Amino acid sequence: MSNPPDLAKKDLSHVNLATANLAGADLHAASLRDANLKETNLEGADLTAADLSHANLAGASLRNASAAHANMADADLRDADLEGTNLRGTRMAGAKLGDAQRAAAAAAGADLAEGGGDGETASGS
Repeated sequence: MSNPPDLAKKDLSHVNLATANLAGADLHAASLRDANLKETNLEGADLTAADLSHANLAGASLRNASAAHANMADADLRDADLEGTNLRGTRMAGAKLGDAQRAAAAAAGADLAEGGGDGETASGS
């Protein structure tokens, strides 16, 4: 069995990692700005303080991941699995969230203030 990848503090902005298996990966403080992470497996990954702003995380699994103090502003999290995800202090202003994801994010301590833009956003506008 291979070890999860160590991508901590790497610049992965604009990369296409759609459908990748990054379960348990160390991505803390990594830049994933504008990255395509659609349907990516991030279960148990460490995304602490990562920049996921404007990233496409639609349908991704972040189950039991740690994304504390990450920046997910304007990210697309529709249909993402956030069950058990640590979102304490995570910026999610303007993030596209369905009702279930919004409730999970709020319960996990995410900062949902200042939503905006088109579609369902963190603020519900």
